[in-house]
Amino acid sequence: MREFWQRHQWGDRWLAAVGGLMALAAVVLVGVAILVAHRVDTDSIEREVATVRNGVASKMARMRSDLRALSRWDETVPQGVSRSDASWIHRNFGRRMHETSGYDQTYILKGENVPVYASINGRLADKNIYEVVEENIRPIIAEVRDTYKLRRLNNVIHTEATDIAPSPEPVSRVIFTRIDQRPALVGVVAVSTQNEAADNDTPAIAINVRFTEGRFLQDLGKNYSAENIAVRDSRAQPDEASMPLPLYGDGGKNRPAWLVWTPKTPGTAMLRQLLPALVGIVLFLGFMGAMVLRQARLASEELKNSERRAKELAFRDTLTGLGNRAQLLEILAESLETLKPDRKLALLFIDIDGFKDINDTLGHHVGDELLTVAAWRLAAIKNSLAAVRLGGDEFALLLPLDSHDEIGVISRHILENLRQQTPAGDHVLTVSASIGVAIAPEHALDAETLLRRADIALYRARTEGRGTLRMFDPGYEDALHKRGKMERELAAALTNEELVVRYQPQLSADGERVVGVEALVRWDHPERGVVPPNEFVPTAEHSGLIVRLDEWVLRRACQEAQRWPDVSLAVNLSPSNFHSSDMVARLTRVLDETGFNPRRLEIEITEGTLLNATPEVLGQLAEMRQMGIRIVLDDFGTGYSSLGYLRSFPVDKIKIDKSFVQNLGVTEESAAIIECVARLGRAIGLTVTAEGVETKEQHRFVRAAGCHQLQGFLFSKAVPADQLSEMLNPTKRDKLIRLATSKV
Repeated sequence: MREFWQRHQWGDRWLAAVGGLMALAAVVLVGVAILVAHRVDTDSIEREVATVRNGVASKMARMRSDLRALSRWDETVPQGVSRSDASWIHRNFGRRMHETSGYDQTYILKGENVPVYASINGRLADKNIYEVVEENIRPIIAEVRDTYKLRRLNNVIHTEATDIAPSPEPVSRVIFTRIDQRPALVGVVAVSTQNEAADNDTPAIAINVRFTEGRFLQDLGKNYSAENIAVRDSRAQPDEASMPLPLYGDGGKNRPAWLVWTPKTPGTAMLRQLLPALVGIVLFLGFMGAMVLRQARLASEELKNSERRAKELAFRDTLTGLGNRAQLLEILAESLETLKPDRKLALLFIDIDGFKDINDTLGHHVGDELLTVAAWRLAAIKNSLAAVRLGGDEFALLLPLDSHDEIGVISRHILENLRQQTPAGDHVLTVSASIGVAIAPEHALDAETLLRRADIALYRARTEGRGTLRMFDPGYEDALHKRGKMERELAAALTNEELVVRYQPQLSADGERVVGVEALVRWDHPERGVVPPNEFVPTAEHSGLIVRLDEWVLRRACQEAQRWPDVSLAVNLSPSNFHSSDMVARLTRVLDETGFNPRRLEIEITEGTLLNATPEVLGQLAEMRQMGIRIVLDDFGTGYSSLGYLRSFPVDKIKIDKSFVQNLGVTEESAAIIECVARLGRAIGLTVTAEGVETKEQHRFVRAAGCHQLQGFLFSKAVPADQLSEMLNPTKRDKLIRLATSKV
């Protein structure tokens, strides 16, 4: 019996030991399961927090990108702001920002933070509503303005030290703050063009506001897997995940705010699945362990998939589905690092010709469909390493090459594909494209340089006409640098009064009486000497300085021509002046300030101005004629010369281009054209002037042909105002005309 009890006791002990071990194993297993579940949940929440933080950073980056794009717009933006045209700003800025980026409020400030435009939820609003948000945004604006002034000062110091002006970088600030007690993402940027940045301490300020609710939260929840995401003023509950919003500090006035959402808890879900199996833990320890590993693996895979989706969103263009610039930079950098010596890479920048006209005339929805179809066609190019949309109507392709000949075939194939008919909306469009190409390693070995040179090649292709392909050439880059330098020097010359006006007399047909003068601008460069107008005037046209230049010449000429009350004054105006609705107002202001009689003024325009004239341009010309100003058609005969448009358009005088006069005796057509134009002008009551008269034989011919006025070196070159005053003195006229026609 004792042995029995002893055996029983030993059995109980073994049972107790086994039971204890089983219990301990169960406890350990449960504990391990709980720890694993907690760890998985913690990792999941940490990854979700990181994903949501990346999403918030992406929203801030998107707003920063929108602000940078706005700050680099051309001259039309500051002009629209300067005239406080709320409708224009709303159409080109406020409504577009709401529709494309979902911004709730948009403001434009001018001068000393004076509101000139406001929109709420994409609708034009009373600009004074800005007072509601002014207190919260004022410190941010002050930071932007201070940074703008400091950067401008640094640029000036750098330019003086190196004689090279750095490219202006946009000044912007994107932060979270409270607007009307509601957390919001706020972006502020100084809107200033390259030309304004040189002398403008108070640029216009553009403000975008997007509240962290509604569509903002929906986008975060959908794109970054954050369920039931919301904004609170308090921390998350134990069963919630959260991240603090980086609110802009203002003396502690801003209460903290958190993004709070219901996190995924794959570990807890896993534990719930294991709980029923714990009853038979002794028999199924191995099975349960396998289940734990399996569930952990599934949870890890889910998190990896979530991260992969977030990364794809960061490298994807939402409209076309192609990659974006960030993806191109990454792929290009990797491809250059692994590029073999016998291989090459071609980077193609592709621009849809005339896309802005399509957007303006047919609507943005048609333009978006056109871009989407173009993206599909580019993505179908074989062997491409990357097909991305850079922005707007620009795309890029990265292709491996065996030889240079291959890129020509591929580029022509791309042009042909894009030229095919494209259905867009209710329209079927046929468009062309321009392509710029840079080759690695021939043109660059790093990504940034290759991108810049492909862009330079594309710029050259666009300037040479639609449907053009251009390979990068170092001369293109040199030309851009030279033109940029000339633009800066010309802007400085306008400011420093380095330009002068010369006057070439216009004489009666007999050559005995000065009836008018033409004002011609000259640039006496302090280092290069006299710069020909055919060099700096095109530069002024391209840079937008031509409007300032023309107004300066007009003002100076009107001031100096007051000395010659008996002669008319002719001043050339570029077509760029007519693109501005305040052109007539500026002209009137100059006449009022100088006291010049408008009936003595002649405005010379080109045939292109009339051929491309809109109703607004024709209205401006009609207003000038009503003021007594005469309209002169310059270089007549070189363009689309037609009796029909001379009758239709407001013109008082035509000037026969000097090329016809100088070809007298060289080509038979020149004499016939001059006689025809002279008869045409007389028949419809227009004054006819012959330019470029340099010999007595030319004088006799154009006089016999019936020209009313003459102009050319035979009578005088362009001379300073003082010399012209002496020429108009009857007692000295003959001597001074001979002096003026002598070689300088």
